[in-house]
Amino acid sequence: MKPTKERLITLFVLILTILGPVALSIYIHMPRIELPVKYTGLKYSDIINGLFYPIFNPSVDKIGERWFYTEKYYEFKNDSYKFPVPYVDYRFEYPPFTGLLWYISTCTAFKYTTSIDEAALIHYYIQSAFIALFYVLLVYSLYLILRDILRIKPLRLLILLLPSTIVYMIYNWDIIAASLAVIGTLLITKGGRGRVQPLLAGLLHGLSISTKILTAGIVYYYIVKYVSTRESKAREFILYTIGVVISGVLPFLLLYSYAPQGFNYIVNHHLSWYCENCLYMPLVKDIWDSIHRRLFISIATALAITFPLIAAPWRGIDYRVEFKYLLAAVSSLILFNHVFSPQMTLMITPFALIGLESRLLVLYGVADVFNSMIIITFFEYQNPWTFGSIPQYMAFGRNIMLLIVFMYIIGSIIKSRVEYVDKLHG
Repeated sequence: MKPTKERLITLFVLILTILGPVALSIYIHMPRIELPVKYTGLKYSDIINGLFYPIFNPSVDKIGERWFYTEKYYEFKNDSYKFPVPYVDYRFEYPPFTGLLWYISTCTAFKYTTSIDEAALIHYYIQSAFIALFYVLLVYSLYLILRDILRIKPLRLLILLLPSTIVYMIYNWDIIAASLAVIGTLLITKGGRGRVQPLLAGLLHGLSISTKILTAGIVYYYIVKYVSTRESKAREFILYTIGVVISGVLPFLLLYSYAPQGFNYIVNHHLSWYCENCLYMPLVKDIWDSIHRRLFISIATALAITFPLIAAPWRGIDYRVEFKYLLAAVSSLILFNHVFSPQMTLMITPFALIGLESRLLVLYGVADVFNSMIIITFFEYQNPWTFGSIPQYMAFGRNIMLLIVFMYIIGSIIKSRVEYVDKLHG
C-alpha cells in the first residue's frame, strides 16, 4: 500500500510542477489575452515585446538601430524578402542556438501568415512549445537526480512552483539553457566511465552555453575536476572537451565567419550594457559607469583563478557537495554580473533545488519572490532602472539574499574540503 501511495504522490508532484507553471506562463504572456490584473510587466516577454515587434515592426527612427541594412527591412516589409536572417539582416543579441530557434519560429510564422500580429502569435506558439519541451526534460532530469543520486523525496520539485518560474518561463530562453545544463550533469553523474556519456554531457553543456553563455561556469567546474582529480581516464576528459567545443565553441566560430557584424554586435551589446539590477548599484548609482563591468570581470577572474588553487574538487567527492559547486559556478556568473536580468534566476533555481539544504531553500524562495516583482513593478514607476525605484528595491532584496546563500555555499564547500584533507592526513 505504501509504495502505491508514494508513486501517486510522485506522479501528482510531477504533473503539478510541469503543467502548472507551463500553463500559467503561456497564458500570462500570450498575445491578445487580457489579464484580470492590469500589470504591463506581468504581460511583458522578451520573445514578443522585447524582440519580435521591435525588430519586425520598428518605428521609422528605430529601423537603423535594429537592422544592419535599411533596404532589407523594406524588402521584408514589402514581402519581397520573406525570411530575414538574425545576425545577418538584423541585430540579435543572443547566442547561436537561441538564434536558430528564433529563426525557425519566425520563418514558420512569416510563411503561414500575412500580418505581423498573426506572425507574432504563431511565433509565440512555437517558442512556447520549444521552452515547454525543455522544461519537461528539466523537471524529469531533476526528478532522476533527486531519486537516484541524492535519495531525496520528489516533494522538493515543488520549488519549481516559485513565482519566477511562472513569470519568466515563456519570456526568454533561460529554461532551455538550464535544462541542457542539468541533463548534461545527470549524464555525468549517472554515466559509466569511458563510455559515450562524457561526450554527450559535453555536447549538452556546450549547447547550454550556445543558448545563454552564463552556464559556462559548469563547464569550467568539470574541466577543473577532470584535470585536478585524475580520477577519470584521459579519454573521458577528451570526449567531454570535444563535446563542449563542438556545441559550445564551434557555433560561435561559425557565426563569426558567416556573420561577423552579428557576432560583433553580440559582444559589444553585452560589454556595453548598463548595470541592470546588478549587485553594485547601491554603491555606484550611475548605471552606465564602467566600474560595474570592471567589478564583475575582476571578481569573476579572481574566482576562476582561486578555484583550482584552493577549492578544486577532490577524488571521490560526494555528489551533495558537487551540486553545491555547480550551484556556486552558475550563481557566481549571474550574481556578480553587471547584468542580472530577472529571468536569469531560472538558470540558478534547478541547481539550488539539488544543491541547497531545506533551510536555505526558504531564503532562496524569498529571493525568488522579490525577483518576480522586478518585472511586475517595472512599468509602474518612473526610472525603474535606477536605484531608489521600487523595482530596484526588489532587485536589491533579491541580490542580498542570493549573496547570503552564495557565501553560505562557499563556506560549506570549504568546510567539506577541510574535512576531506584532515581525513586524508589523519
